[in-house]
Amino acid sequence: MSEQPPRHRRGNGSGNGKGNGRSGGRGDASSGGFGRWLAGLGRRGRISLVVGAVIFVVLVGVVLAAVLSSGGTKGGTKSNSSTTSSSLGTLPSTSLPQVVTNSKLCPLTGLPAPAGNAPQRPALAVKIGNDPSSRPQSGLDQADIVYEEMAEGGITRYMAVYQCQNAPLIGPVRSVRWDDWNILEPYRQAILAYSGGIDPWMQEAATLPWIYNANGSFEPTANAYYRYSSSSPPASLGAPYNYYTSTKALWGLFPDAKTLPPRLFKFSKTPPAGTTVARTVSIPFSGASPVVWEWSRTANQWLRFYDTKPDVDPAGTQLHTTNIVIQVVKTRFGPYNESGPDSRDVESLTVGSGTVYVLRNGRAETGTWDRPGPKNITKFIFPDGKPITLARGTTWWEVVPDYVTVTIKK
Repeated sequence: MSEQPPRHRRGNGSGNGKGNGRSGGRGDASSGGFGRWLAGLGRRGRISLVVGAVIFVVLVGVVLAAVLSSGGTKGGTKSNSSTTSSSLGTLPSTSLPQVVTNSKLCPLTGLPAPAGNAPQRPALAVKIGNDPSSRPQSGLDQADIVYEEMAEGGITRYMAVYQCQNAPLIGPVRSVRWDDWNILEPYRQAILAYSGGIDPWMQEAATLPWIYNANGSFEPTANAYYRYSSSSPPASLGAPYNYYTSTKALWGLFPDAKTLPPRLFKFSKTPPAGTTVARTVSIPFSGASPVVWEWSRTANQWLRFYDTKPDVDPAGTQLHTTNIVIQVVKTRFGPYNESGPDSRDVESLTVGSGTVYVLRNGRAETGTWDRPGPKNITKFIFPDGKPITLARGTTWWEVVPDYVTVTIKK
């Protein structure tokens, strides 16, 4: 089909067609014939022309007023981005992580810093396996916080978080999961150390601007990992159970990372009124992970077991902690099979609210956990609205699906 020539509005009988074309119009204006052209429009044409001009002027005025009132494009953009990054919409700014520039106390434990001031470095989170073949693990007792997350097939995985303490041997290091960065986002900046994983999850971890991505499966960050040679399990089992690292090697990957993590907990010297005596707590994640914690008055620590068998490190020392946070969460299956058919990962939903148990000093505090958005620190609250507090020291944070029955005994 041939292109149709443009159609032009004709006058009220005056002119010759050519004068109403584009070239003819330009010729009239250049020769002083504007008045004749205007007269040729007729009364209706002149009215339409005036109305159109008025509408155009009004529209220009509205646009200019909007630009002036917003302070210009740059000013408006700056204001909007500041609101989004500092307040998350309607959330109160006090619920967001507060920057810690320096501290004489370790930000994650509340204990005096080993060298007088907390090290000027970010939190370091390392993924560690916890299927039966991964035991006994190295480096857990040097972590400030250990998260235990449900993975696929009834097994759990650890994410050990270091800041004040150092660990010369950590492993076996395993793959990344969806839960990891969703738990870590309130840390503001964090190193996430892991060995491979599902492609979309590795890509996600690599693109998050607040994550220092220490993937042990790709250069150059793989230089922080090595195959650990040992005659004892798990390393003696070979790959993937012999992949290890250290805090020194991982922090060394990012020498310019200096942001300390925020203070995640409220601490108190003694448990508040209203707590109950607790001697043991059972968290039966699965047959592979029947977790039990028992309070030791002698050690002033919670000791970890699998059922009745002590959970120990390679030196035979029983794993222990000052505090236990049991966060009961809703879960869902992820979109990918992690280790073969019918092995979809379990995703723990840590944004929202639910039941929480905090165990400290041989006592249990029961209340609600609340985290309005991904950037918010999780708050622990008694039914009367007062904060649940922890003792100063290390914490194991058990992220427990709501279908698992938690039992606390006196």
